[in-house]
Amino acid sequence: MAELEIRVVSARREGLLVEMGRVVDEYGYAVVRQRLTQEAHGTSLTMVLRGPGERQLALEDALATHPGVLTFESMPHASASVDNALVVGEGTRHSAASVRSAGAASSPIASGADIASVERVLPTLTRDYPRIFPLLIQLGHTTHPQARDASLYLAGRRIGRWVYRRDFELGARLGLADAIKRVVLPALRGLVPTEMNKERLHIRNCPLCQADTESGGRFFCGFIEGLLAEPVASPSLSVCETSCHGNGAPTCVFEISC
Repeated sequence: MAELEIRVVSARREGLLVEMGRVVDEYGYAVVRQRLTQEAHGTSLTMVLRGPGERQLALEDALATHPGVLTFESMPHASASVDNALVVGEGTRHSAASVRSAGAASSPIASGADIASVERVLPTLTRDYPRIFPLLIQLGHTTHPQARDASLYLAGRRIGRWVYRRDFELGARLGLADAIKRVVLPALRGLVPTEMNKERLHIRNCPLCQADTESGGRFFCGFIEGLLAEPVASPSLSVCETSCHGNGAPTCVFEISC
């Protein structure tokens, strides 16, 4: 079981506790205690939650991307025996933090991300979408080499969640194969030429993976996971790049497992 403390700020007070409680309950968490206060920028709701660690990342994503949330912060509660961490979602405003989700299968790659750089570029990515590759290339160039892959992954995951909620939110769970066909393929084809071959996704002429350059495949791993986080809702969901155009392969190939 995971125990964490979350804080959201919303422009409105009425119904905030009910709405956030509904999301918390949906992901199998219970509210241990709560505090509602009024601040200069809106209403602040702080909750201590307890629930299944394998669903922590999904819960944090759901709260962070809720349309009524302006800013979101999450940290292990003082009594919880997990690493100190702070998770930030893409609300209208963002807080500076490091991203980590203890016990979530898909999260370790994000633990070394340059959060400040990702936060700065997220509003522009959503504004300019789908013309996002120059911004992502710049993000890769300006972050520390050790943080590059994690930062691209985190940006991809956040944008994937945003695209799903904007264009594909179905309100129902899907099997992995159906979710790939109904959500992932259309979303990817809006960005790059993509085909599916024997349950693998093939991306041609990836702008992030040109010959003799570093692979940008971590962005697409995060993007695909973000697209599938809600319709598939599996703690074991993962995406792996098995071939990269930047390393001389004809296409970038991604395998999805659940």
